[in-house]
Amino acid sequence: MKKLSTLLFLLLATTMVFAQQVTLTFTAKDGNNQYVQLNRVEIKNLTRNWQETIFWPDTILQLRDATGIEDQENADFLLMQNVPNPFDGTTDVQLQVGHPDKVHLQVFDMTGRLVTHFDGFLDAGLHHFSISLSAAQPYFLQAQVGNNEACIKMLNNGNGHTNRIEYQGHAIQYTFDLNAPKGNSDKLFVAGDLMQYMGFAIIDGSDAESIPIVQAQEGSESFALVFPNEAIEPTVTTTTVTNIGVTTATTGGNVVSNGGEAVVARGVCWSTSQNPTLSDSHTSDGVGSGVFTSSLTGLTPNTTYYVRAYATNSVGTSYGNEQTFMTLADSSDGTGPCPASATVIDYDGNLYNTVQIGNQCWMKENLRTTHFNNGVLIPLSTSTLSINEPYRYYPDEDSTNVSVFGYLYNWTAVMNGSASSNATPSGVQGICPTGWHVPSDTEWTQMLNFVSSESQYICNLSTTYIAKALSSTVEWSTSTVTCAVGNDLSDNNSTSFSALPAGNDPSSSYTNFGDKCYFWTATQRNNSYAYDYSLSYNSASVTKEYKYKNNGISVRCVRD
Repeated sequence: MKKLSTLLFLLLATTMVFAQQVTLTFTAKDGNNQYVQLNRVEIKNLTRNWQETIFWPDTILQLRDATGIEDQENADFLLMQNVPNPFDGTTDVQLQVGHPDKVHLQVFDMTGRLVTHFDGFLDAGLHHFSISLSAAQPYFLQAQVGNNEACIKMLNNGNGHTNRIEYQGHAIQYTFDLNAPKGNSDKLFVAGDLMQYMGFAIIDGSDAESIPIVQAQEGSESFALVFPNEAIEPTVTTTTVTNIGVTTATTGGNVVSNGGEAVVARGVCWSTSQNPTLSDSHTSDGVGSGVFTSSLTGLTPNTTYYVRAYATNSVGTSYGNEQTFMTLADSSDGTGPCPASATVIDYDGNLYNTVQIGNQCWMKENLRTTHFNNGVLIPLSTSTLSINEPYRYYPDEDSTNVSVFGYLYNWTAVMNGSASSNATPSGVQGICPTGWHVPSDTEWTQMLNFVSSESQYICNLSTTYIAKALSSTVEWSTSTVTCAVGNDLSDNNSTSFSALPAGNDPSSSYTNFGDKCYFWTATQRNNSYAYDYSLSYNSASVTKEYKYKNNGISVRCVRD
């Protein structure tokens, strides 16, 4: 048997919640299922457009996860995770200060209440603090030095008998140099980024490259890179859709491997149904490997499309990852994006279209962020239910649904420590991007009242039959009930709100995926329940409900 070689690629995730290490292990096999020695592995982050290469026998590459905020990548300023964590009443933390400056430390509990603080003028260097806290619960420690800010989460399981931050003086034996350890990298990585892995080896005396692996990377994983003996179909990825208009959009692809044979055709194909192929609308954008750009034309306004790049060689045609987008509404029908806010971007860099409804500006897509706006990671779960800890969930337990339906969140994640509000506006930024907020029950009522007052949005002259006007023209189950969302989908979405049936959290026996959608408000009914609004494929009306706060459901944000 040929020599077994393993390359380890470590993504050191210095999150603000808990430190997490992601280990990617690479081995290689030829077409006869025999191990071969890897010379190197090229690692590309397709989401953030960077590349690293690790060479045998170098085995480790370390990256900073973007769950820490960007200032932490500056060696002049670094707030380290407290040790120990969790702790029993008392813990230690270190803070790197690049030059003499005023230091401000604050500890908050989960409700946002200031528990204790420290203010002082410190010189350059690494400083040591001791923190004592009396109540057993999670806390946030925020540090501010000049224009630099950082935040970590701490979990206290004991009683420190007081709430206090004590300065202990300079810490010793500290070096901070990202470029010193061989194999370290300061490039940005976030769990869920689209990654590409390709191996290189000498096989039968010739240079060979493996079949590329392209996937969203969520956690640790072992890969067996394959070096085929014969030609295979090409490997291609799809570019993010940009320049979205009423009837046009721009995308493209990257043929990362020709599979051993020349690529004779490439382009993108699109459809209003998932997994489009060459039997659907498509472009022809040249031949060969590499990056190409595609222009989509003749699209229908206010419509959700799915698009995939394709590449063809003598073996066959392969398709890239699927992207989704929605064309803008035709302004002639009285709908369209918000003035001066046609789009909004969250912490992860996700782009959302907007829609003006009455005097309110709403997101027309479900939130799909994996972080709060301060950079704290929102934990992903498939089974854990809690009203004390924030969580996000895949719609219908399938990660591929996120790009279209967004994530589902429990109410704790939605509020991010804010108190319940029924004001207009709610004043609760919560999980929303800066400049946007979680709508209160009153704000939802305001929007629904406006839609009910406009004759073009109601069905059969009934002011309560407005669900169709708010629902997308795709993804819903069908119904024979007159004016129901699922009855004649093509007649939906006159408001351009584009509600999608993402269902509820996947821990229940029935997720309602494809049948219903639910949206949280910032208003609680009591300590256990919060109000939400729902639409159903078999109903003509929008229903106000209340759900237990541990439920995972969709979120739409409203501009401040």
